[in-house]
Amino acid sequence: MPTRPGAVPAVLALLILTTSCAPAPSAEAGRAALRAADVAFDSATAARGLEGWVSFVADSGRQIDAQGNFVTGPAAIRELMRGLLSDSLRSLRWAPDLADVSGDGTLGYTWGRWTMTVRDASGSRPSGQGRYLTVWRKQRDGSWKVEGDIGTSTEPSGPQEQITVPADRDRTE
Repeated sequence: MPTRPGAVPAVLALLILTTSCAPAPSAEAGRAALRAADVAFDSATAARGLEGWVSFVADSGRQIDAQGNFVTGPAAIRELMRGLLSDSLRSLRWAPDLADVSGDGTLGYTWGRWTMTVRDASGSRPSGQGRYLTVWRKQRDGSWKVEGDIGTSTEPSGPQEQITVPADRDRTE
């Protein structure tokens, strides 16, 4: 069977290109992988405490301290979280409600609910709860690391100021 000059190299080049370019992961697969990373972050922290927490922090990772200041890098975050996560009588657990990733699959965020429990002579009891937002960056090896993390308490800590929203403004819950 005769072939046109250049047809075999063109077909060969097309085959190489289509088999060497991995398809971009679907958005759903990206969200599932990020949710799994957040669950693994919780499990590592439950099992290994402070070291489990820090193992998920990127070199450029940031958290916000109680005064609203950024704390940057694993060493500084280790010091920030030491008191909370080194106490064997306290347990911090969380679960993501939502995970989403950027179109290129390299950045993402999770948010969800956290609970702190304290163990004493009478057993374990909840001592705090709240919401969190974590920003993630996909690493070269395909793993996800925390770039930013903030949590808030959903329990009143004292007298609460009543905020009135004018009737003509949009409100969202």
